[in-house]
Amino acid sequence: MVFDLGGVVLDSPMDVIAGTEALAGLEPGTLNRIASNPDGAWALHETGAVTRAEFIDRFEQECRQHGGVIDVATLLDTVENYAQARPRMIRAIGRLREAEYKVAALTNNWESPDADWDVAGFQGHFDVFVESWVEGVRKPDPGIYLRLLDRLDVPADACVFLDDIGRNLSTARRLGMETIKVVEVEQALADLGELVGVEGL
Repeated sequence: MVFDLGGVVLDSPMDVIAGTEALAGLEPGTLNRIASNPDGAWALHETGAVTRAEFIDRFEQECRQHGGVIDVATLLDTVENYAQARPRMIRAIGRLREAEYKVAALTNNWESPDADWDVAGFQGHFDVFVESWVEGVRKPDPGIYLRLLDRLDVPADACVFLDDIGRNLSTARRLGMETIKVVEVEQALADLGELVGVEGL
């Protein structure tokens, strides 16, 4: 079982991002479009290719090019500390491990040494924890999925992947994984339970 983090196991940062856009006078979705650029600052930050300071400078420049002035340092701090684990998902992960399924996290993120929450304790919920900034590659690049499969030591067709972003799910499907798009937690877990035959997720 493979879980994305933000928007799946953790609360989505979309409210924070939407609020930042509104304050800057940007149209909804602008920051996500900027961040989706595979050659942009966000991608470089999520693959560990730039320092935090370099990212802040580059992403602020990219935002200005789209007509917005963003305090990116504040945005990062808010996103990092907004992320709270969803109890329903944590219980489901525990139930899956009790049923002897391997459970992994596959996430695009960046190093957050000052995040105000128990990162190590959170990682303990998973058998395998794969982060883009550590690997130097991020979803939807197939390379990070292949590293995950290698560490899980299972074939793609034995995996179910839950994510809230369509392009990330598309790569997983092409590799042979079953996929579930997470819109609502309850529905996603109901779909997962039916798929793998585990009750009480």
